[in-house]
Amino acid sequence: MSLILSIPGLEVFPVRSAAEYREARRLHASCYLEAGYVHPTEVGADGMVDDPWVPVSDYFVAVDTDDDSVVGTCRIINPSVCGFPAFTGCELLPESWETFARLDPNRCVEISALATTRDGMQNMAISAALYGKVWRESILSERGYMLAVMDNRLMRIMKRWFHFPFEPLGRTVDYMGSPSTPVSMYLPRLVETHVDEHPEELAFFSGEISFADLKDYAIDLRTKVPEHRATVIDLTKADDGIRTW
Repeated sequence: MSLILSIPGLEVFPVRSAAEYREARRLHASCYLEAGYVHPTEVGADGMVDDPWVPVSDYFVAVDTDDDSVVGTCRIINPSVCGFPAFTGCELLPESWETFARLDPNRCVEISALATTRDGMQNMAISAALYGKVWRESILSERGYMLAVMDNRLMRIMKRWFHFPFEPLGRTVDYMGSPSTPVSMYLPRLVETHVDEHPEELAFFSGEISFADLKDYAIDLRTKVPEHRATVIDLTKADDGIRTW
């Protein structure tokens, strides 16, 4: 049974204005500051955190239409000469380099800066809606991989709730003050497994994209993008700070 919940009146879309862009980045900064992921000195006078990835990122917001307030955000880091945080900020395993050193970077995106104003179940519902949006963006732009450097606790939750088959790219590191692991998710395999095993989750994340179109996508991408295989992370058993690779 699906654990994914929805919130009435919640809409998710790319930022539509300079004001929404500022609000998204300030929400990211305030949530990460509260969680201890960033130091107060890293937050500028404008209430934002700057990093090398900001200029190559697309920001998304979750909006409560009852009062038009931004209640969540995340971003897609696009391929660029800067690389990806999962590759440049972590120690990768040799088998990861074997796959990704030869891979066209335009087949990848990295997801980061997930933040919400809500707690508990609403937090997860907003996070799911944001991940659904970036999942559809990745599918429609024919990406083969979604990358992330993800807090181990959040990874366990996403594995249990969303059944995402994250695979480790490298060792667990102290990233933004929290044990985190660089991971990849091969989207064709996610489609193939979820069609049969988790159709409710797949329907939620895919929205208007039909299962037939998703299957065609998976077949096509498998001919163009090699699959990185490692030990799938068992996030239900890993404790904070323990390596999950």
